[in-house]
Amino acid sequence: MCGIAGFSGHFSQQFLQQAIRTQAHRGPDDEGVFFDAQQQIGLAHRRLSILDLSADGHQPMWDATQQVAIVFNGEIYNFPELKKNLQKQGIVFRSRSDTEVILYSYLTDPEQFLTQLNGVFALAIWDQRQQTLLLARDGLGVKPLYYAQTTKGLVFASELKALLFEPSVDRTLDHQALGSYVRYLWCPTPYTPLKSVKKLPPGQVMTLRAGKVLSQRSFYQLPIPDAKILSAEQAILQVREGLQAAVNRQLIADVPVGAFLSGGLDSSAIAYFAQQANPDRRLSCFTIDFSTPGAEQEGMVQDLPYAHQVAKHLGVDLHVVSAGSEILDDLEKAIYSLDEPQADPAILHVHKISQLAAQSGIKVLLSGAGGDDLFTGYRRHHALQLEAYWQWLPASFRIALAESAKHLPTSFPLLRKLRKVLQYAGLPADERLQSYFYWLPPEVLPKLSAYSLLPSLSDLPKGTDRLDQMLR
Repeated sequence: MCGIAGFSGHFSQQFLQQAIRTQAHRGPDDEGVFFDAQQQIGLAHRRLSILDLSADGHQPMWDATQQVAIVFNGEIYNFPELKKNLQKQGIVFRSRSDTEVILYSYLTDPEQFLTQLNGVFALAIWDQRQQTLLLARDGLGVKPLYYAQTTKGLVFASELKALLFEPSVDRTLDHQALGSYVRYLWCPTPYTPLKSVKKLPPGQVMTLRAGKVLSQRSFYQLPIPDAKILSAEQAILQVREGLQAAVNRQLIADVPVGAFLSGGLDSSAIAYFAQQANPDRRLSCFTIDFSTPGAEQEGMVQDLPYAHQVAKHLGVDLHVVSAGSEILDDLEKAIYSLDEPQADPAILHVHKISQLAAQSGIKVLLSGAGGDDLFTGYRRHHALQLEAYWQWLPASFRIALAESAKHLPTSFPLLRKLRKVLQYAGLPADERLQSYFYWLPPEVLPKLSAYSLLPSLSDLPKGTDRLDQMLR
């Protein structure tokens, strides 16, 4: 994880330095700043050294002609293949970093280079030849990139708080965004708590000159769900091969790599492939030991026993972090680290694990985060499948069913879940789909509106499977 910041327009060097130093926790190993008032450009970088730990990986990084510079937060997993292709074209590299590979990929093919990158990233490229600044974010939006257009131009950073050192950034709250955090526990792109600050959408690239946006377009689109039906054996093989390739690529580093291990399917599979890739070295894995009163009643399961079983089976080293009430001591620091509201206490667990990993000399941890989103592991996915038992009912019956569900008691977990599944049964199909994402029902705070999630379905063909719609 690194941090970037910068601007195109009439901004001060002081803002640039403040914006990047407030992100020092993202990159403790190095800092670089480029400022040119005449060209109305500023770039800054905080570095966490993962590839090429030498000064050759310093950013902003310039090409050999000193005409094009890049600041980059992320990892490009296919950079060795891209580098070989560029070397065949006569390009000589000064470093072993993936950053330099991006830089020369841009110089070789500025229109299509982003489509060649397999990785997660937020980047800015300043091209002195054309006086343009390019901003881009990876196709799934793993790496953050916030920006704000002001009367003086455009500022950007990896963290929203960094932008607030610029006085011309308006502080007006976006109440619809706040409604989204309350209703869904998150807010869809491009919105943030401030009306003036936006998130660059995943898979998009923005080009600027002198503080003004020249263009904004998508370079990546989520694939349309394939209607082809695979056998169980084919599906298992494809997932296995894809996951193994992804883990192997993400193990490329000049520093030790470890893994989160909860004992669940996602983290266990990743730990297995990581250990298999380096059988002569025991993988360092990290888990947390916590107990919450009533957790079993709510369907929550302790991770630790399963993590121990997996660690023993795979022959990996398991480091256990104990988490009692003292974990709340980190709450203030966790809130500061977040740029948008987060309602999951898991951030405190991740913080504790990361601290222990850092103390153990581990700079990179592989994570199974996102597995439930991809493989339908959440309750809302199962609730949607239950629609088959009642969605065929006439609308009047479904409305009555929803009204009846509202009277179910909430003191029992099973009845509370049933109430949540059925309370919007009377809505049209699309609105009902959105309702499965509600954490706070709209009727609780009827005056606090939220952004709709339905625009994300606009590119799907008519008749797309309901589960595929929910996954989108």
